[in-house]
Amino acid sequence: MGGEENKETAADSQDSSSLAVKKKRSGTRGGILSRVWKAVFRPHGDDFEKRLQHIFKEEAAVLSRVNRRSRNRRKITRHLIFFSVLFEVIAVVYAILTTRSMDLNWKMRAFRVLPVFLLPALSSLAYYAFVSFTRMCDHRDQKTLVRLQAERQEKIDELKEKTNYYSTQQLIQVYNLS
Repeated sequence: MGGEENKETAADSQDSSSLAVKKKRSGTRGGILSRVWKAVFRPHGDDFEKRLQHIFKEEAAVLSRVNRRSRNRRKITRHLIFFSVLFEVIAVVYAILTTRSMDLNWKMRAFRVLPVFLLPALSSLAYYAFVSFTRMCDHRDQKTLVRLQAERQEKIDELKEKTNYYSTQQLIQVYNLS
């Protein structure tokens, strides 16, 4: 008698647990009527969580891009300075070795010494062009970041407005016993 009751309660608990699992599976998808109801009455395009996640991911991508560019900028600047000094030393050595002969006229000597003066100018031009380009990219990313932060704040404010966040907060403060 007691064993039969235990078997029946065990069978009932298994049936209820399998029923709960089925409800969970079907609850995520919904029936035809619930889909039609959502399609008719749910405002389209106001999925706040998805939009906020998208904004968050885009902000993270922009910040990552800025950090990566900052690291690369330092590395490229070091390489640019190193190679400009190296090429300047090579140009000076070239100028000394090619102008040692006494039978060269002044025009040929000036032409062979020209890289000594031209390389620092070209290096400076390359450096300033690189810095200008990275500043332009940083400025563009900063504007994108400000726009995304403003959009995120707008979405949060809109969500607060739709859910009556402030009135709910006031009610909690008035009626909270703790």
